[in-house]
Amino acid sequence: MHHFIISDSFKGSLTSEEVALAVRNGVLQADREATIDWSPGADGGEGTLEMLFANGFVQAEAETIDLAGRPIRAQYARKNDQAIIEVARVCGLGQVRATDSPITLHTRGVGRLVLRAMDAGATEIFLALGGTGTTDGGLGFLYELGAVLLDGRSEPITWTDNPLLETEHIILPKLAVKLHVLADVTAAYAGKDGAAKVFGPQKGLTAREIDVLDVHLERIGNILGVNEVAGAGAAGGLGGAAAALGADIFSGALFLLNQIKFDQRLEAADYIWTGEGKVDAQTALGKLPAIVAERANEALVPCVILAGHVERRYALALICESIHDADECVTLDRELSRLRLARRAEQITRRLTT
Repeated sequence: MHHFIISDSFKGSLTSEEVALAVRNGVLQADREATIDWSPGADGGEGTLEMLFANGFVQAEAETIDLAGRPIRAQYARKNDQAIIEVARVCGLGQVRATDSPITLHTRGVGRLVLRAMDAGATEIFLALGGTGTTDGGLGFLYELGAVLLDGRSEPITWTDNPLLETEHIILPKLAVKLHVLADVTAAYAGKDGAAKVFGPQKGLTAREIDVLDVHLERIGNILGVNEVAGAGAAGGLGGAAAALGADIFSGALFLLNQIKFDQRLEAADYIWTGEGKVDAQTALGKLPAIVAERANEALVPCVILAGHVERRYALALICESIHDADECVTLDRELSRLRLARRAEQITRRLTT
């Protein structure tokens, strides 16, 4: 049997490469004659650059700021006149410190990195969204690119808090670069399926803060004209801010899969394996495992999804299982997660080959 393995990372535990190699080891423990093809995987969030660097893109680096305004140097990917920015490298959850107030975190550093990429010669820039710690509607990003953000008195905002709370009028800049958004979800800018309501809890926002931000997101979404744009709520509304500048929004997972000739490799497979840290309601919004399972279903290749925790089984997968037993506590320990992932892959392979 020929197996193709491409998983997202198990956030906080294993990289996508570590996941793939653990699954590979488990498959071979059960079937010594199996052949294995694998690739790092991502859908726009964590791991995107590694996936690109393994497939023809080169590494670039520039100075910018993180989501709390602290100076950092951030990597991005380059190929010819294209630049791809993994937004989580600038304003990701991994940059958040215990002393940071989640409601004040912003996307200014992403806009600043876009300017640095333009200075380096990029004329086409892709923003890979996912894994961010911000919910500022992308206004920080717009500000750094030259947007004028005015309060109710037509005065420039003071930046004492989240710009969503102060901005009443926006004058957008014109950019001499083509922007694209690689979104890992199809979330709306505001509302029950929007940036604050869906992702606010995992970013540390309180219920009251989420309600307040959602009201302002709806208002700003009307100003920008993005409330009906699918994916506008990705990265706390950064997708919508980019769309207001003319960026198109498409699936980060599909874009990245195309970079690795996914369809050709899928065609050769008897089984495909994918996964992420948690399979839940967000998975179906455009995460890598859902896209892989959908493509596999179309190609009539059985798909196996493994996760640290399965909260909601994904219907198109032949098998969708947690690597932890039902009575076990979920662990983020790297070595233990690797061993349990290999064990589960071995168990499933034995079931598939008997």
